[in-house]
Amino acid sequence: MTAAEPPPAAGGSVARGLLGPELRPLTVSLMSSITLVAYNNLAVTAALPDIGNDLGSVDLLPLVVTAELLAAAIAVLAIGPLVDSIGVRAVYRVSMVGFVAASVLCAVAPAMLVLVGARVAQGLAAGGVIGSTLSSIGLAFEPALRPRMYAAISAVWGVLGVAGPALAAVLISLLGWRWVFLVIVPIGVPAVLIGWSRLPGRRSPPAVGDDREGSAPGTGGDTADAAGTRFDGLGLAVVTVVAVCLLIGASTPSAWAIAYLVAGAIGLLAYLVHARRVADPVVRLEHLAGARWRNIHLTSTLAVGGGTGASAFLPVYLTGARGFSTGAAAFSVLYMVIGWSLAAAVASRLLDHRPPPPVISLGTVLLAAGCAGATLAAGLETPTAVLFACFVVLGSGIGLVTTAGLALLQSRARATEMGRASSAHQFLRSLGFAYGAALAGLVLFLVIGRRIDDVEAIRGLLGDDGAAALSTEARDALQAGYVAALGVMAVVASGAVVSAWRLRRERPVDPAPASVQAPDPDPTPTPGG
Repeated sequence: MTAAEPPPAAGGSVARGLLGPELRPLTVSLMSSITLVAYNNLAVTAALPDIGNDLGSVDLLPLVVTAELLAAAIAVLAIGPLVDSIGVRAVYRVSMVGFVAASVLCAVAPAMLVLVGARVAQGLAAGGVIGSTLSSIGLAFEPALRPRMYAAISAVWGVLGVAGPALAAVLISLLGWRWVFLVIVPIGVPAVLIGWSRLPGRRSPPAVGDDREGSAPGTGGDTADAAGTRFDGLGLAVVTVVAVCLLIGASTPSAWAIAYLVAGAIGLLAYLVHARRVADPVVRLEHLAGARWRNIHLTSTLAVGGGTGASAFLPVYLTGARGFSTGAAAFSVLYMVIGWSLAAAVASRLLDHRPPPPVISLGTVLLAAGCAGATLAAGLETPTAVLFACFVVLGSGIGLVTTAGLALLQSRARATEMGRASSAHQFLRSLGFAYGAALAGLVLFLVIGRRIDDVEAIRGLLGDDGAAALSTEARDALQAGYVAALGVMAVVASGAVVSAWRLRRERPVDPAPASVQAPDPDPTPTPGG
C-alpha cells in the first residue's frame, strides 16, 4: 500500500455504523444468513453418530460433511460471474431459498444416499450465500465499514464454534438429529424476507474503454456486458476436476498421488488454454494472477493453509499422545478460532488508521511465530497451556491477514468485477483450508508409517474410538508425526511472510473507482437490470 491507496478515513462512515437506519436491514439479513451457514458447517458433525445409527450405510457417513464443503467451495467460484451479470440480489434470493429448501430435504431424507445428495445441494446454496454476502459487503458498504463487517462475520464463526455443536447436541437429545437441519427454517425464512429487496441490484455494464489491465477475452477486461454472455459451465467443470485431483494427490500417501497431481496439472494447463479462448471464463486469469490480486491471494491462502493444517490434527495428537478424552480434545480447535475472531475485530480498528499491507504483514509474522512455537511446544512436550497459547497467537495472525486482505482486495475491485474478485479470493482460501489439512495429514501419517506398521491404530483416533489403547511405540510415532506436520506448516506460514513482504513492496496501485451501491429498498429492478 502506498500513497495511492490511503486507508479509509475514520469519519462519518464508521460513525454511522453497521446498524444505522440505512444499513440495518442489510446488516441483519447478511449476519443472519452467515449465522445459518456457519451453524450448518460446524454443528452437523455432532449429529453424525445418530445419523449413522438411523440411516445405516455408515461408509457414506464422511460424505455428509465433505460433500457439502466441496460443493460450497465450487459454488463460491461459480457465483462470481453470476453476481457481476444478474446482480447480487438475485443470487442471494436463489441461494437462500435453496439453502432453506435443501435443509428441509436433509431433515426428511429417508436414506443415507438421499442425505448426501441433499448435502450437496445445501453446499451449493451455502456457497451462493457466502459469495453473495462477500459481494454485498464490497458493493453496499463503504470502505471504512467493510472491515467492521468482516470482523462481525468472523465473530459469528467464533461463537458458533462453541454454540453450534452444543445446540446440535441439545436438539439431538430432545428432538432427534433431523431437527439439526429443521432449526434452520425459522431463522432462514425471516432472513430471506428481510434481505429480499435490500441487497444491491444489477448494475449497468461499464462503458467501453473502462478497462484497467486490458480487455482481451479471458484476460480480465470488463468491457463486455457479462449479462450477454453464456455461463462458462465447461470452465467450471475443469476447475472442479483440477481442485479434486490436486486435493486427492496432496492427501494420498502412495504412488497414486503422482497420478492425481499430474492429472491436476494437466487440467490446470487445459483451463489456462480455455480461459484465453472464451470471452467470459468462470475465472478470469487476471483475477487469479493479475498484479492487483496475486500477492493478496497467495498470502491469505498460505495463511489459512498453514493455520488450519496445524490445527486439523490437534485433537488426534491430544487424544493419542497426551491422554485427553475425545470430547476435551475436540474443543481444542477453539483456541485458534478464538484468536482468529479477536484479531479480526482488532484488524477492523487498525484499518481505520493504517493501510492493509502492514496489518497483513503483522498477521503473517504472528502466524509464523505461532506455528513455530507450537512445533517447539509439541516437540518439547511442554504443558498443554503453552501449546494452546501458541494456537491463540496462530489464530490471531490468520484473523489479521484475512480481514485486512479482504479489505485490500475489495478496495482494488470495481463494482462490475466485485463478484468475480471476491469469489476467486474465497475459492482460493477454501482450497487453502483443504490443502493445508491434506498436507498436514500426509506428513503426519507418512512419519507414523515409517516408524510403525499399525497406522490404522492412529487413524482410529479420527473416529469415535476415543483414547484407544496405544502402545508406547505408537504414541511416540504420533508425537513425531505431529511435530513434523507442525514443522511443515511453519514453513508454509513462512511463505506467507515472504508474500506479505512482497505485497508491501508493490508499486502504487490506483484505487478502484467508488463502488458503493446503496441498498435498494424497492424490489423493482434497477435501470441496469
